[in-house]
Amino acid sequence: MDLMLRGKTALIMSSSKGIGKGIALSLALEGCNLILTSSNQKNLEISKHEIQKESNVNVKIYVMDVTSSLKVDEAGKKIVEECHNIDIMVGNGPGPRPVSCLDMSVEQLRSAIQTNFISSVQLTKLVLPNMIEKKFGRIIYMTSTTAKEPDEGLVLSNSSRSGLLAYAKTLSREIAKHNITVNCILTGGVLSDRSNELIKHDARSQGRSYEKVLEQINALIPCGYIATPEVFSHVITFLCSPLAKYITGVAIPIDGGYMKSV
Repeated sequence: MDLMLRGKTALIMSSSKGIGKGIALSLALEGCNLILTSSNQKNLEISKHEIQKESNVNVKIYVMDVTSSLKVDEAGKKIVEECHNIDIMVGNGPGPRPVSCLDMSVEQLRSAIQTNFISSVQLTKLVLPNMIEKKFGRIIYMTSTTAKEPDEGLVLSNSSRSGLLAYAKTLSREIAKHNITVNCILTGGVLSDRSNELIKHDARSQGRSYEKVLEQINALIPCGYIATPEVFSHVITFLCSPLAKYITGVAIPIDGGYMKSV
């Protein structure tokens, strides 16, 4: 199936590795030109080289620290100024560390909201005018299953990502008339650096090995395994395409059937 993405330009936040990089590669293989951002210049250069090696697309890289509102604004304005025709934006950010409600500080909460919510809103406001002008745009926000089914010990992630769901739903209704869709992906069970960090944290707290905890997690997923970023990215690539023009305002779990809610 031709997803009609050849020649489109996609801006993917936090895309030098993990889920972001998997999405970038999937879009590149469909002929999408890429704009990759990350706080790590070296990782960006490595990702650019690897993606260009596997695809024949143009890849631009920009350093962007999503933990800083000022730096997101500076990098975002530079990107929009230098890359005038952005068709797709994927909002993505590193998850905050596990912490309980009682142990959480207000400063940690502020940081999580900036990283996982405000940074995506900032970039959205910068790319939207051009999307509205040309009557086409695809906006995807990477959130988590815990935004709908909160887990204990993950209050920072639960709270910040739930806020992004509400923003995305509101935005989707306001801009649908411009042929711009806005959707959220509820990530769950993706073997990224973030998920490995959480698995190791659980292993330490339980006094068990990483392998044993991973085996236990796999057993909880109806599909029986945790997806790789490459497997995970195919649904997102479709949502970015012109073919998905009637899908907007939804939060789609890609979790191997783990969520229990209807």
